[in-house]
Amino acid sequence: MKLKSLHKTMLSIVLAGGAAATTLAQIPLPPLPPGLNVRITTGRPPAPRREVRPARPGPEYVWVGGFYDNDRGRYGWIPGRWERRAAPDAYWIPARYVRTARGTIYEPGHWSNQQLVVEDDIRQNRDWRRHERMHERELERERNRDYWDRDRQ
Repeated sequence: MKLKSLHKTMLSIVLAGGAAATTLAQIPLPPLPPGLNVRITTGRPPAPRREVRPARPGPEYVWVGGFYDNDRGRYGWIPGRWERRAAPDAYWIPARYVRTARGTIYEPGHWSNQQLVVEDDIRQNRDWRRHERMHERELERERNRDYWDRDRQ
């Protein structure tokens, strides 16, 4: 008798779990942080502005230079600022603008430990692939900075 009730209990748990799993699958995932999407824009960004750095608020702060952010085809200036590192080994990657025949590929400024969102149509762009190869070389140099600095001495 106990075995039969145990089977019923287990069956009801499995069925309830399955129903919960299908319900959870329908809950939308939260959106990624705003502004980390790589996009193709029309036109070039304006010339960079000259900035005056205020005094550093503390030794743990890093200067994040100002840049033009592209939102729906319009460029807006994001002023430079002092920020704490996102992680102990993170560094700031400034915004990048890659000119192509179809427009300008805009990669927003971000910390090295943040993941950019690159849509498939941009990934297939030849100019973007070339830019990615150059970016990978830069990252490799950054990771092996001691090696590269030794060669220059």
